[in-house]
Amino acid sequence: MFDADNEKVANETVEVEIKGLFDGHNSGGVSAAQELYENTLITDVHSAAKVYGNTEDTAVYQDATFFVKGDKNLDSVIKDLGKLDINWREYNLIKSSSNYPALQQSISGIYSISNKLFVGSLIFAGVVVSLLLFLWMNARKKEIAVLLSLGISKLEIFGQFIIEMVFISIPALLGSYFLAQYTADKLGNNILNKVTGDIAKQIARQSASSQLGGGAEAEGFNKTLSGLDINVLPKFIIYVVIFMSFVLLVSLILSSIYTLRKNPKELLIDNN
Repeated sequence: MFDADNEKVANETVEVEIKGLFDGHNSGGVSAAQELYENTLITDVHSAAKVYGNTEDTAVYQDATFFVKGDKNLDSVIKDLGKLDINWREYNLIKSSSNYPALQQSISGIYSISNKLFVGSLIFAGVVVSLLLFLWMNARKKEIAVLLSLGISKLEIFGQFIIEMVFISIPALLGSYFLAQYTADKLGNNILNKVTGDIAKQIARQSASSQLGGGAEAEGFNKTLSGLDINVLPKFIIYVVIFMSFVLLVSLILSSIYTLRKNPKELLIDNN
C-alpha cells in the first residue's frame, strides 16, 4: 500500500491496539529513517489504508507477499499459479526467495539431508534386520529338524515363525516410535548446526564486497534457521512399518525356503 507523493494529502488519525512488539537492532549504519527497526510497523490492511485516506477497496497496493511451505518447489508453485483464471498482464509474479538466500538454502539443506537420512536409514535397517533374520533361522536348523521328525508340517512350522516374528516386531516398532523423537531431536540440532555453519561461511565470502542497507529487510538477507521444532509425522511411521513388514516377510520366506527344503537328517548334520 503506497502513496509516495501524498496525493491524498491524508491527515487521518487511526487508533490501534498494540498486539505485540518485536525486538531488533540495526547491526550497521542506515541511510533512511524507514530502515530503523523502531520505525517498522506491522498492521492490518484497513488501518494502513485509512492512514493514506483510502478504504480497502480504493487503496493502491504496491505489492503482496505470499508464502509456501518449505518443502514445496517454488518454481512448480509459480507454474501452477499461472494456470489460474487471472489476467496476468496486470500483475507480475516475482519469486522473492532471493531476498532471503541464506534462509532458503538452510531450509532446502535441512529437507534434503533429512530425506536422504530417512531413505538411508530404511535401507540400513532393512539390511541389518534381514541379516539377523537369516542368522536366526540358521541357528534353529536343529529345532526345525526335530519338529519335522515329529510330523509337524512345513507350513505349520512356517506359520509358527510368522507368529514369533509378529510378537517380536510389535514391541520393537512401538519402542522405535518413542525413540525416534529423541533421536530426531539430537540429529536435527547437529544437522542444523552443520548446514547453517556452511551457509554462513558461503554467504560471508559472497557478500564481502556487497553494499547492503541497514534495515530489517536487508539484515534478513543473511538470516538462517536458528532452531528446529521436530515432530515425527504419523505418515513416516506408517512408511517404516510397511517397509519393515515387507522386508521381514520376504527375508523370512527366503530363509525358510532354504531351510525347510532339507530333510531332518540333513539339518541335523549341517554345521554351516
